[in-house]
Amino acid sequence: MPSEKEKWLQFDKRIFQLPVPYVIYADFECILEKIDTCEMNPHISSAHPVSKHTPCGFAYVVVGTDGEMIRPPTVYRGEDAVIQFLKLLIEEEEWILPKIREVKPMVFTPADHQKFETAINCSICEQPLRGDKVRDHDHLTGVYRGAAHNSCNLNFQIATHIPIIMHNLKNYDSHLILHGIGKFKGRRINCILQNTEKFISFSFGSLRFIDSLQFLNASLEKLVQNLQNHQLHLSNTFFNTKAEFMRRKGCYPYDYFDSFSKFTETSLPPQSAFFNSLTNEPVSDDDYQYAQRIWSIFNLQTLGDFHDLYVTSDVLLLADVFQNFRKLCLQFYKIDPSHVYTALGLAWQSCLRMTDVKLELLTDIDMHLFVEKGIRGGVAMISHRFASANNPHLPNYDPTSPNSFIMYWDANNLYG
Repeated sequence: MPSEKEKWLQFDKRIFQLPVPYVIYADFECILEKIDTCEMNPHISSAHPVSKHTPCGFAYVVVGTDGEMIRPPTVYRGEDAVIQFLKLLIEEEEWILPKIREVKPMVFTPADHQKFETAINCSICEQPLRGDKVRDHDHLTGVYRGAAHNSCNLNFQIATHIPIIMHNLKNYDSHLILHGIGKFKGRRINCILQNTEKFISFSFGSLRFIDSLQFLNASLEKLVQNLQNHQLHLSNTFFNTKAEFMRRKGCYPYDYFDSFSKFTETSLPPQSAFFNSLTNEPVSDDDYQYAQRIWSIFNLQTLGDFHDLYVTSDVLLLADVFQNFRKLCLQFYKIDPSHVYTALGLAWQSCLRMTDVKLELLTDIDMHLFVEKGIRGGVAMISHRFASANNPHLPNYDPTSPNSFIMYWDANNLYG
């Protein structure tokens, strides 16, 4: 139980207001090696193994403090994709950490001095300044940010973790990466588990792996469709004059790639090869024609080139989607989602910050047990066999009949 001094819960994660300076976006692709096995006994087994997902390549891009790519996306294709991925991330970590730890001296102009002298509220917590007013500046650029409380200034430090953001990390990519992490001895590994098979997040040294699907619960294709062309900044920058052809999720013959030898083929496979056995759907004519157009426009020579272009496009689209999400959160909530792990954590911190609420926690174990024992569960039900709503929000609204609504309620401690 919290002590009397610790019983007040309020927003104190001021560091969350400061954007994480460097973020890495990554994506893996796999070949689906066919598994030859006997037919499973339907009375014993509920799963039938069809293929083994073997990592065959990846791409990642490092986005800096200004929202621009530090360098063009890194793309790799080969049988040791996971090991190479982790080695390259360690190199990125060794390049980024010294930049984060370096503190540049403050650039304090006469105009900044005037703003500092006339400042009334803290630029960090937005509360009135007292006698402990100090100058706060950006440690990466040296730019003066504003007047602040001394305590706020000391806590307002750049995050030392480097987010590695992947779409559907929890359900897919994490299983691939964790097979290789154990081969790197001497590096601290921390994880947040949902269960024994699914990881919400895990850290590898200063590298923190985060699932963008935990914030944006939709396919990458749908998320990209929600953005306007000018919001796809990184994709537009990298593909330049050909950007107009890369502003959508491409199609990829996942089931066709069942061995590394397929990467040497010099032509796009037939439309039937793009059949998706997972969704049990064929590729549309439009999508296949789009793949043919991309092959021609980029003058691709092999299916390996097609793989490299596809994974590069995917990682840039993911970066564009999440960078826009970060901007939106910083604009409305003044919190960077790269600091937290899920949308729930983001919502909780945003709620505490925007309401400025101060919640009193229970400090007495007897009070805690009293409340806990008062929680009751029950059957969720509709007491009438049939109920019909009639109100202006319904398409079959009858204005001659009384208005009625149907609402579902669920509550704790109804019997307390």
